[in-house]
Amino acid sequence: MSTAERDPATSPVRGPETDRLLEGATYGLFALYLFLVLVAQVTDAILAWQLSVAAIVLGAVLGIRLAVVTYDRRTHRWAAILSVFGIAAVLAGLLYQTSSPGFGVGSSRVLAIGVAFVLLLSFVLVVTDARQYTAGQWAVVGCFAVIVGVYLAHTLAFVPSSTQSRWPVWAATMMGTSLFVVPRLVPGRVFLRVLSGFAAIVVALGVATYAVGDYTLWIFEVSRYTASSPSVPGFDPDILTLQSVFPNPNGLGLLSFAGFVAAVVELHRSLDERRPIGTPVAAVLAVTCGIGLFLSNARAAMLAAAVATAIYATYAVGDRKLVPVVVATTVLGVFGVIAAMALEVVGISATGRFELWAASLSAIGDGPLLFGHGSGPASTVIEPYLPGEGAPTPHNSYLSVLIQTGLVGGLAYVGLVAGSIVARTVAYREVDVAMLALAVGWAIHQFFESYTMFGWSIGAVLATAAIGYLVFGHRAEPRP
Repeated sequence: MSTAERDPATSPVRGPETDRLLEGATYGLFALYLFLVLVAQVTDAILAWQLSVAAIVLGAVLGIRLAVVTYDRRTHRWAAILSVFGIAAVLAGLLYQTSSPGFGVGSSRVLAIGVAFVLLLSFVLVVTDARQYTAGQWAVVGCFAVIVGVYLAHTLAFVPSSTQSRWPVWAATMMGTSLFVVPRLVPGRVFLRVLSGFAAIVVALGVATYAVGDYTLWIFEVSRYTASSPSVPGFDPDILTLQSVFPNPNGLGLLSFAGFVAAVVELHRSLDERRPIGTPVAAVLAVTCGIGLFLSNARAAMLAAAVATAIYATYAVGDRKLVPVVVATTVLGVFGVIAAMALEVVGISATGRFELWAASLSAIGDGPLLFGHGSGPASTVIEPYLPGEGAPTPHNSYLSVLIQTGLVGGLAYVGLVAGSIVARTVAYREVDVAMLALAVGWAIHQFFESYTMFGWSIGAVLATAAIGYLVFGHRAEPRP
């Protein structure tokens, strides 16, 4: 009998059935979390602070699981579990307090912001057991800390009763969960399966409107977009653009893009493993998400899907050595197309984005350069630099962050995205190419849309998770 078997203070042995049950419950919890993110974005049924509390639950589950797996001694294990419960409970209490004005940490707002910053950073480090982080992973922690710190500091410019004084706490919690927790809690392959199925369901709900018209399903308004029609060169179906449950087609486009890439990856893996059931299921999901991508008429999402698919296809039919080449080629190709559009060499409309980008750059140059204009809407900052009325968004995630947080926060944001992609591309021998392709796709997509990873929309959650899997996920793939 081993020492572990004799010592009553060691951890109990679980059977495979129990492990499968716990894993299934965890994956189901993650799928529910994605659903709540969608609900929060398209309805008023869930508030941002409530969604942040749900994110903390995922972190607590991961922390407890790591404590059980890591520690054999009962005393050590329970100490770790209690520390996870403690930090999660305190952060949840802070988030609950933000449902009304103030943080509930005394009368000093500087102290309250400092406490919030320490709590947020401590939470992601404790529940993920950061003791084994590599230098590159600590660099990601540093970028995250800088972004959160700058956004929180800017809340001092707003009165405590304003939502602007509190929203960065919710955004930081969501970003930290997607970046650090989800990749450690849910295996990459499960993440892609859930993502493709989730996206296909949303697309299928929308496609039904072409047969029965717009309709209401529970709390969702499922509809089409009456202002445009999807088309590609040489093919115009003369139907309305689809937005499904989203308030505009771009939301469906970004979800369809992510679901399509995930389904293509799963289709390849199913064919490679010769799984008779998985292959047709993955094919149906890929076709469904592809239809949704086309019907959304979201050109940025189509471009992101094309880039991500090209990167993974090169790996699937070729060799890992080609991955850095195709990543560099596709990214340079995208910027080449943008330059050609600006010079009017190609007849592709930028739908006013060049004017928005020019106004954003002017605002960045004229404003506080180091720390930006603050955490208020970027649209109000660029409005004086645009002709006419209205305050359109910059339609570029990187410019949005630069406007709000200046060079300090902007460089941290670009470093988080581009630095992670470059570092993992260089390590092509061990990188998960599926996640690399998805991360590059999201990086391209953010160049054309205003959502940022510092938020709680479905785009923010999925884009941040892609970077998280790239940095904190498993290093090996089933295929050499």
